[in-house]
Amino acid sequence: MTNLFLSNSMSIYEIDSLARKYCSEKQWGMGTFIAVFDPSLGNALMVKTGKYAMDAAGGTPWNLPGGEVEPGELPSHAAIRELKEETGLSSPSDLRFAAWLERPYFLSRHGTTGELVILFCGVDRTNGSGLRPAPPEIVQCGFYHFNLREWLNVPSKGNGNHPLSPLPRHWVYWTLIAQMMLKDPNMFPIIHEYSSSEDMALPPEGLDYAEGLNYKF
Repeated sequence: MTNLFLSNSMSIYEIDSLARKYCSEKQWGMGTFIAVFDPSLGNALMVKTGKYAMDAAGGTPWNLPGGEVEPGELPSHAAIRELKEETGLSSPSDLRFAAWLERPYFLSRHGTTGELVILFCGVDRTNGSGLRPAPPEIVQCGFYHFNLREWLNVPSKGNGNHPLSPLPRHWVYWTLIAQMMLKDPNMFPIIHEYSSSEDMALPPEGLDYAEGLNYKF
């Protein structure tokens, strides 16, 4: 098996290559998502899924742009492709690798078990030029001010009064990771393994809230 060694000095190409080799050896699928912020790093781009993603309580969740990596596709290329397909944006600057997230329990629609999720982050310097949703998959998209306390109080299922309702917890944590990575070029990427889907409602190990937003739980 590939000896997993990650550092904050690795290039996007090195991450892409390692992720492909890792998933090939483990026979896992791969997903990729990208957190895009405005130049102030205070507002994050979020997308609202269509009816195909409706939860048991009747809500269609908000999440970061992204999806499945196609066979032969590099994760970073998939992230940019999904970003363009879902929101119309295609050229984020300051592209960085933010997190390596393993889901060994995951069962794909292809019947395979195990998934690696690669999280990237970047900055939109076009002032949202060309921003638009892509129905029926994506029915809304936009930049929203990221406030950790506020976002953690948004219902994770069903419907609510908040503009981003429902918002599953892991998207909040992943957005925080991305914001911290963009603010601090020396920050080490988050590496975490989820034990179950329920585990995704908890913050990944190694995520320092105090360092990121001067806020502790």
